[in-house]
Amino acid sequence: MNPLKKLAGQTAIYGVSSIVGRFLTYLLTPFLTKIFISGEYGIVSQIYAYVAILNVVYTFGMETAYFRFSYKLKDERVYHQTLTAILVVGGCLSALIYFNSAFLATLLDIPDKSHIIRWVALILFMDGVVAIPFARLRYEGRAKKFATLKLIAIFLQTSLTIFLLYIPKILNSGIPIWLQSLIEVFQVEGWGVEYVFVANLVSSLFTFLLLSQYLLKLRPQVSWVYFKPMLLYGFPILLTGLTGMLNDQFATAFFPYLLPEGFYPGKSTLSALGIYSATLKLSIFMALAVQAFRYAGEPFFFSQAEEKNAPELFSRIMHYFVIFCVIILVGVTLNVNIIADVFLKRKVYHEALYLVPILLFGRLFFGMYVNFSVWFKLTDKTYFGTIISSIGTIITLLGNFLLIPVLGYTGSALASLFCFFFMAIICYQTGKKRFPVPYDLKSIGFYLLSALGMIAVSQFIRIENMWVDNLLRVVFTLSYILIIFLIEKRKLAVQSL
Repeated sequence: MNPLKKLAGQTAIYGVSSIVGRFLTYLLTPFLTKIFISGEYGIVSQIYAYVAILNVVYTFGMETAYFRFSYKLKDERVYHQTLTAILVVGGCLSALIYFNSAFLATLLDIPDKSHIIRWVALILFMDGVVAIPFARLRYEGRAKKFATLKLIAIFLQTSLTIFLLYIPKILNSGIPIWLQSLIEVFQVEGWGVEYVFVANLVSSLFTFLLLSQYLLKLRPQVSWVYFKPMLLYGFPILLTGLTGMLNDQFATAFFPYLLPEGFYPGKSTLSALGIYSATLKLSIFMALAVQAFRYAGEPFFFSQAEEKNAPELFSRIMHYFVIFCVIILVGVTLNVNIIADVFLKRKVYHEALYLVPILLFGRLFFGMYVNFSVWFKLTDKTYFGTIISSIGTIITLLGNFLLIPVLGYTGSALASLFCFFFMAIICYQTGKKRFPVPYDLKSIGFYLLSALGMIAVSQFIRIENMWVDNLLRVVFTLSYILIIFLIEKRKLAVQSL
């Protein structure tokens, strides 16, 4: 089978599951932004920023190490070693968080919600443990089962969140008394944001149980001689993932502490974080593309590494990846007002929509970095990933510390863009000699500039009639896609001559 078609097929399955799954999660945004004031939404966003960072710590590079050594050794012990290690590390970390929940809640300025921290400890443990069974499904090429299990968990979390948050309205809708009594069992006095984490806890537990057949196959074993090379391979990936996640989540986690009080008149720092976090949600479309590509691409790159035409194949993959991403970039940016009306219900959350193209460009450059990073994963030089991500983290930290107090939301968005842009450039430059891939930089540059030009032109075209303006932007988007299609079709025709 054509390797590009194989990758496209795998990416499509992972992509559909990611898109549908994230879309289901994304459906929560209109509900949450309607129910919660920006300060409450800020609490949810901040805690989940820390969860995202800690998720990387809980798996500490073992997913990628599992792929590398499974393909390399063809030994079942790889699975047992990695899962045993994650069980031990995850158990210790969660115990530490659980029994210090009161202290951590005080640090986050939510001293009355330490119970949420305890739930998060359990969520992190279960999600960390199931990461290896999910990696095994990807290694075995069982994309459909992987996607199905992910979707079931996300659907459960989404539907349960909506149900729990809308209990008061359900009870007042005139339902029978016996049903009211049943539903009231789920209502707890004084709870609000808690329901979001309760739904997540139930979903994580359900996923844990669904994958129990893989967990029960575990034969606990720790052989230092056997595990040492896996740890040496995975530890730099942990640092890379950790710095990468800090690059991605630092602003959300620390925004309230960097933004001067009163920077945005009439809004607390948590309210400002809620608005910025809602805007970040609109970059989800690009994040989905990158995530789907990573799920399918990582095992694919390892499986194709020994082929003679691997460099040319990787170049073509990058080419089509960039095309797909610029279409998302133009489509979302030009139609951001339509999207925001659907997903961000309160107008207060629309204040930072001008940041969407900056955030999308940042995600696109991160996707390019993921493509470029194949060289150090295939040559077992994963410490380069740590170095590059560390540079990105320094840029993120400096950018946020220097720009947020001066520019607010804009400073954080620019810091993210600079971080991922320089990570992509550095990764490409360091890999040129060590694992040469003939990337078509002219074509990549052309598509990036064309997207930038399309966005710039659209900013000067404003029509007072909202319906006509929105229709025109949809037409521009479709025209851009058509132009790309014609260009690529012509290229293929020339190559076939």
